Amino acid sequence: MLSPVSLGGAKHRLLPERIPALFFGTAVIAHVIAWAALAFVAAELPYFAGGPGPVLAALHTLTLGVLLCTAFGASLQMLPVALGQSAPTEAVCLVIFATLVTGAALLIAGFAVAGVTLMAGAALPLVVAVALYVHEIARLLRGSAGPLHWFVRTAIIALGVAVLLAAALAANYSLGFLPDHGLFAALHATLAGFGFMGLMVLGLSQILIPMFAIAEPPEEPPLWRAYALAIAALALALTGQGADLAPLTAAGATLGFLAAVQHVQTMRAVVAKRLRRRMGPEFILLGASWVALLLALLAATAAALGLLPATSAALVIILVLYGWLLSILTGVLQRILPFLASMQAARAQVRPLAPTKLVDERALQVHLYGHLAGLGAVAAGTAVAVPELIIAGAVAGTVGALGFAWFALTVLQRTRRHLKTHALERLSPS
Repeated sequence: MLSPVSLGGAKHRLLPERIPALFFGTAVIAHVIAWAALAFVAAELPYFAGGPGPVLAALHTLTLGVLLCTAFGASLQMLPVALGQSAPTEAVCLVIFATLVTGAALLIAGFAVAGVTLMAGAALPLVVAVALYVHEIARLLRGSAGPLHWFVRTAIIALGVAVLLAAALAANYSLGFLPDHGLFAALHATLAGFGFMGLMVLGLSQILIPMFAIAEPPEEPPLWRAYALAIAALALALTGQGADLAPLTAAGATLGFLAAVQHVQTMRAVVAKRLRRRMGPEFILLGASWVALLLALLAATAAALGLLPATSAALVIILVLYGWLLSILTGVLQRILPFLASMQAARAQVRPLAPTKLVDERALQVHLYGHLAGLGAVAAGTAVAVPELIIAGAVAGTVGALGFAWFALTVLQRTRRHLKTHALERLSPS
């Protein structure tokens, strides 16, 4: 078998077409906003240290609108395909989407205007969305015990705790019951960024990268090593933050760096043995995400030990969110969207539709150059506290995000044109 994903019968495990379209379409729109918003918070970003306001709103446009929508949509669709399980029902997915978007909109608006009522109102829909999502993913993983399953299991546990902390933080603005709001915010950020998104990305990479590269899946021992290192890193970092022990937090970041190195080595070995010789822009984004992750963990280690200036916290945030996670998720979507479109065509029993025929390469080039230029400028501007550089990066990133929207719209239009053409052929007399 050349891939851990068996495509035989995959069309019978697909969600209805509109479910991935809702999740991914929201992510595409929020992607543009998340880049553009950085231009408006450029002056405050380098010294951001938490708390409601436009910076937190901009960052949550990315985390909730782009990263969480993409992670939810991709895992709800790709895990049934990969694991041979029945997909969640359309009704459950629609409730997850509606509550997630409602909660995200309320929370982002609340952060933007420092509105306590809006932030508190976001808690219930977000908790409902996460609870339903965790239930569905746990169902898909039931009875399995491989590395992928443990990465994803641990990720959804981290997500559950992170959203409960988020609800407590939102309520704390009006009730003031938490002993240290900043500490709980830091724990929430670690669990959400590295616990959920990080482990989910590392887990899904085990099936997606071999599938995209047309390569053998990785052996299990290096995957287990990466998992053990990642869990130990997360535990140390959380303990260090909770006990206010900087050396322990630094040790967690260092172990996280080793986990990342193990993961990157494993994935590079998979790609090196690929049968698909042509490397598309998604693999450049994949490489950029690995570099950003390693740099973020090195910066986090140094920052925990007080070896970097005051801008280091914001720099780590940019490297993790815009560098690591956004790079890899947009790269993944460049392959998932055409793949799902071709499978939907197969389910509709029309003529085969090659994923490559759905893609406008010009759009992907615009996204690639805009994203990389934007990331470099925003990271540099944050590190040296130069708002003008951040604004330039935000503009470049926004152009790249518009290129990505162009790509996604092209996939949708070409798919619908194909389906319409086939429907007309069926109706025409032989």
